[in-house]
Amino acid sequence: MSADRGTLFEIDTIADGHALPRVLIAALEETSSPVCITTADLDAPGPTIVYVNPAYSQMTRRDRADVIGRSPRIMQGPLTDRSVLDRLRDDLSAGRPFSGETINYRADGEPFRIAWSIDPVLDDHGVATHYVATQRDVTAEVVAERVRLAEEGLDTALVDALGSPSDAEAALALLLDAVAVGAGRVAGYGTAEVILRDPTLGPLRASVDINAEPPANPDITVEVRVPMTRVDGVTIGSITIGNLRDDERNMIDRPSLNRVAERAAAVITGLAEYQRQRRTALRLQEAMLPRVDAAPDGFEIASRYLPGDVGVYVGGDWFDVIETATAIVLVVGDVSGHGIDAATTMARLQTLTAAEIRAGRPIDQIFDVLDRACRDDATMATMTLAMISTDSEDALIWSAGHLPPVRFGSDGATLVPVSPIPPLGHLRGEQPTATTTPLSDGESLLFFTDGLVERRGEPLPEGLDRLCAALGHAAGPLDDIVDSVIASRSAEDDTAVVAVRRHPSADEHEPPSPR
Repeated sequence: MSADRGTLFEIDTIADGHALPRVLIAALEETSSPVCITTADLDAPGPTIVYVNPAYSQMTRRDRADVIGRSPRIMQGPLTDRSVLDRLRDDLSAGRPFSGETINYRADGEPFRIAWSIDPVLDDHGVATHYVATQRDVTAEVVAERVRLAEEGLDTALVDALGSPSDAEAALALLLDAVAVGAGRVAGYGTAEVILRDPTLGPLRASVDINAEPPANPDITVEVRVPMTRVDGVTIGSITIGNLRDDERNMIDRPSLNRVAERAAAVITGLAEYQRQRRTALRLQEAMLPRVDAAPDGFEIASRYLPGDVGVYVGGDWFDVIETATAIVLVVGDVSGHGIDAATTMARLQTLTAAEIRAGRPIDQIFDVLDRACRDDATMATMTLAMISTDSEDALIWSAGHLPPVRFGSDGATLVPVSPIPPLGHLRGEQPTATTTPLSDGESLLFFTDGLVERRGEPLPEGLDRLCAALGHAAGPLDDIVDSVIASRSAEDDTAVVAVRRHPSADEHEPPSPR
C-alpha cells in the first residue's frame, strides 16, 4: 500500500521540463471538467500551454499534441471579446484570480461560448509559475436563458397590450417591439427586425440594434430570417436578424430563434383575438354564443352562454374549447362584477388562456399569467380548466376558486372532488393542483358558472344537489341535456356551460341532436 502511495506522489514531466505529481495528473485525466495549464508569461508571445486534459481536447476538438507548446490564443477568433481578455490580463498581472465568459473556437472553426476561471500557481516566494484554467462550454445554458427571458418578455408585453387603453395599432406596436427585443436577445448580434403583415393595418415593422456599433462594412453583411407562423400554418410575418458578419451568423442558434418566432406568432394572434373581442364587448351575448363547430372523433361537446335577466346586459362569464394534439381543453370561468370592465377582463382571460395553451405552456405558468392579468385589472375571477385526453380515459382538472364539475352517465351523477386554489388575482404564488378523474365511454363532464345553480335565498349546496339529481337520470343527446338543465336556472345571473361526452367504443352512441 505504501509503495502505491509513493508511486502516486512521484513527479512526472508533462511538457518541456514542466512537472506534476502523478496523483494530480491522474485526477486531471479523469475529471469531466476541461483543464488547461500554461506558463505564467503574460508578455508577448504570451503564456504557452504545458498540459491539457482529455475533457479539454474533447471540448475544443484539438488533440493534446496540437496544443502543447502553443499559446491559448489559438482558441480565440473574431467574436472573442477583447475587453474580457484585457480584464484577464489585468487580473493576472495583479495576482488576482480571473473568471469570465467569451467566445472561443473549436479546431474546425465552430464558435462556442466558454465560461472559465484562471488561478495562479505560486512558488515559495509568492511568484506565479503557472496558471490553471478550468473551463466549461456554456453555449446551451446561455441560449436557454436568453430564450426564457425572451418568452417572459413576450408574455409580459401581451398582458400589457391587452390592458392598454390605446388603440389597436398602438397595442400591436407595443407587442412587436417586445418581439424585436426578444429576438435580438436570442440572436446576440446584428439588428433584429420584425415585419407583420396585418390584414387591416398593412405591413407593420419594429426593429432593435443588438450590437453597440454598426458593422465596419455594411455592404458585405448577411442575415438570418425565420417566419412567424401560426399554429394553423398561416405565416403572418417574419423575424430578420441582419447586419451580421458570417461568424456572427454562425453563432446564432436557429432553433431558438424559431421558437421565439412561434411564440411571437402565438401572442400576436392572441392580441388580435382580444382586440376582436374588445370591439364586440357591447354585444357580448352574440359574441359568446357557442362557436364549437365540431367535436373531435369519439367526442360530443355542447356549450351555452346566456346573460342574466337582471342587471347589466353584459357580464364576465365565459367558456372555451381548445383542441391540442393529444387532448381537448375545456375552460369555464367567471369574472367578478358586471359591465364593460368585467366583459373586457373576461375577454382578456379567455384570450390569454387560449394563447398560452396553444403555445404549450405549463399549467402553473398559465395560471400565473392569468393571476397577473387579474391583479392588473384590480379584479378577481374563478376558473376551471380541464384537459380531456384523446388517447386515454383520463381527465385532468384544475380549479381556481371555481365550482366543481359534474361527471354523469348511466351510473348517475356526482360532483368531481377538485382541489381548488384561491381565485385568480389572489393566488399569491400558490400552484394549481390537478385532480385526475376517469371519463369512460358514454360518460360526460359538465362545467358551469354559478348562474346555473344559484338561487336567491337558497344555500349553494342545494343548487348543486339539484343539478346532480337532474343529471343523474339524464339521457339523450348532450345538447338536449344541456338545454334541459339551463332551462331550470333562475335566470338572474349570467350562465356559461360547456359539456363533453366520450362516445362508446362501438356504434352504441346516440345520434347528435339536429341543430
